[in-house]
Amino acid sequence: MERTIEIAKCTLADLFNIKKSDFDRKTTRRYPVVEARRFLIYFLVDDLSMKFSDIPKVMNCITSHASAMHHFYKMMNWMDMKSEEKLRLKYREFKQQMLAKGMDKLEKELLNQYEMRKTVNRNIRQLKKMIDEA
Repeated sequence: MERTIEIAKCTLADLFNIKKSDFDRKTTRRYPVVEARRFLIYFLVDDLSMKFSDIPKVMNCITSHASAMHHFYKMMNWMDMKSEEKLRLKYREFKQQMLAKGMDKLEKELLNQYEMRKTVNRNIRQLKKMIDEA
């Protein structure tokens, strides 16, 4: 898991043109750094099923589980918005780069399974919404 997190930090640092050390600096609030952290938190929770309470242990800049929850749910809302296509594309690009940067076969399969689960859960939410509206 630690190796995956390090690969994710390096990938996001390249994607957002920031330093890897920016992930752990508490004092910076530059938008690219905050957005990269948000991507990382979303990835850790959504794709790797990490608990919110464990995120401060791997990211020094996040002081509590509440901060992790805030970033996760904000990213989740943006991912569901039709107007945020650029964000979704950037996140997909991040995940493709993660796979290309050397994750082993089991990690790739795990991510594929999580992706399928996520799609099924999203479809279930949409169907429930349609039923409630009917």
